[in-house]
Amino acid sequence: MANSQAETATFDIRNVIGALLGFYGLVLIICSFVLDPGFNVDEQISKESSDNLWVGIALAVAALVFFLWARLRPIAFNPDTLEAAD
Repeated sequence: MANSQAETATFDIRNVIGALLGFYGLVLIICSFVLDPGFNVDEQISKESSDNLWVGIALAVAALVFFLWARLRPIAFNPDTLEAAD
């Protein structure tokens, strides 16, 4: 029974969403330090690289919230209800 609960927690959608948000947040944080933000052709000024940093931090925080939510309020899995439905 513990194995099925672990499998259920592994494929919890909150973990998947948290992993995706964390990945994109990490990519944006790295890009804010590594890549040149570019040049705005309309206004003839360079773009801010801090935009990627702030959005990356926000995505990383959102990912942490999803992981904490999944950890603190796990899915209630009751195999007796599945057997009764059959």
